[in-house]
Amino acid sequence: MLRSWDFQLPTQIQFGRGTLRKLGEVVASIGNAAVLVGYRDRTGLEDAYERAIQSLVKAGVRVTTFFEVAPEPDTSTAIRGAEAARQAGAELVIGLGGGSVMDAAKAVAALAHGRVSAAEVFRVSPDPQAVREALPVVAIPTTSGTGSEVSDIAVLSTADADAPDQTLKVSIFGPALRPSLAVVDPDLTLGLPAELTAACAADALGHAIEASLSRRANPLASLAAARAVALVVENLPRALGQPREPAPREALALAATLAGVAFTSAGVVVGHALAQALGGVLHLSHGAAVALATPVCLRYNAACCGEIYAELARVCRGPAADPPDTLASRWIDHVVRLLHDAGLPGQIPAPGATAQQREELVARLVRSARRGSRVPILLNPRKTDDAALAELFRETLCGSRNLPPR
Repeated sequence: MLRSWDFQLPTQIQFGRGTLRKLGEVVASIGNAAVLVGYRDRTGLEDAYERAIQSLVKAGVRVTTFFEVAPEPDTSTAIRGAEAARQAGAELVIGLGGGSVMDAAKAVAALAHGRVSAAEVFRVSPDPQAVREALPVVAIPTTSGTGSEVSDIAVLSTADADAPDQTLKVSIFGPALRPSLAVVDPDLTLGLPAELTAACAADALGHAIEASLSRRANPLASLAAARAVALVVENLPRALGQPREPAPREALALAATLAGVAFTSAGVVVGHALAQALGGVLHLSHGAAVALATPVCLRYNAACCGEIYAELARVCRGPAADPPDTLASRWIDHVVRLLHDAGLPGQIPAPGATAQQREELVARLVRSARRGSRVPILLNPRKTDDAALAELFRETLCGSRNLPPR
C-alpha cells in the first residue's frame, strides 16, 4: 500500500431506481443547452431517450441529439459530435448509454470546448497529456460495467498511424473528462440480454480486481474495489437467472460505479492492457476481452498478490479459517468458474492456422498493448516485459481458463 496518497470524487452521483425522471431539474443548474449523445441503434432504449428529452425540455433545457455512436466508437464519431455541439451552442454534453456512449460524450465535450484539436486529444504518445478543459459532462449508464459515469478516462478506436490497416484503442484522460453528474438508474438495465449483462459485469469485475492489485492502490480505492468484487460475485448469477428482478440489477449498477471510483483513483493493470489490445487487433467486444484476460492476469500476479486474493475471498464470504494460499487459489478458481457459468468466452476462436501466424498475431498484440496501454503495464504489481506480454497473449489465444472441478 502507498504510504501517501490522494483521493478525489468530484462527480455528484444520483443513484436509485427512477432517478432518470430528475434529469432535467438537475441539469438545468449546469447549463441551458445540451447535446444528448446516444446510440445509432437505439433498439430497447427508445423510451429512455424519450423520457430524458422530455425531462430536459420540461426543465427549460434546449436539447440537440447526436445519435451516432456505435458499440466500439472511433475518434471520427467524437469529431462529428463536437461539431454538432458547437453548432448547437451546447453548454454541456449528456451521454445516455453504455460505456461506448459515455466515452464518446467525454471526447465530444473535450473537442467541443475548442481549446485543443482532435490531433492533440487523440495523440498516441509515451507521455500523453491530460485533458484539462472540456464542456461539463453528464453520464447516464444503461449498462453496469465500465464505470465511465465516474471516471476521468475515455477509450476510443483510431487508425494505427504506423499500421493503417490496424485499429488501436486510444485512451484519453484528465480531470475535465470526469462527469459533473452521474445519474445511475438501475431500472435502465432491467431485462438486458444475458450476454450483455455478463460482459458488462466482467468489465466491472476486472476494474475492481485490477484496482486492488495496482501499484497505486490506496485504502479508499481498495475498499470500493473489494465491495464491487463482492457485489458482482454475489449478484451476477441472480441477474442472469432473473433478468427483470430489480435487486440484483441495483447491486450490479452499484458495483460498476464503485469499480469506476476505484480504478479512477488506483488505475488498472495488465489485464486491461491485454483486453485493450485484443479489442483493437481482433475487434473483440471489451467485456469479452476482459473476461478472457482476467484469469490470465490473476494467475500471472498470484505469486506476489496472494494476500490480496485471500482478502478478496474473505470479502466474498470465503472460508476465513483457510490459510491465505488456499484461500487465494480457491478464489481464482471461483472467479474462473463464475465467468464460465455466465457464458463468457474462455478462448479466442481460430487465432491462426499455423504456429507462425499465431506468433505474428502475438507480436501485433504485444505492440498494440505497449502503444495503447503503457500505464496499466507499469502499474502491474509484477514486472511485465515484452516476453511476459507475449506469453500472456499466447495463454489467451490457447484458452485462458482451466476450469476447476465443481
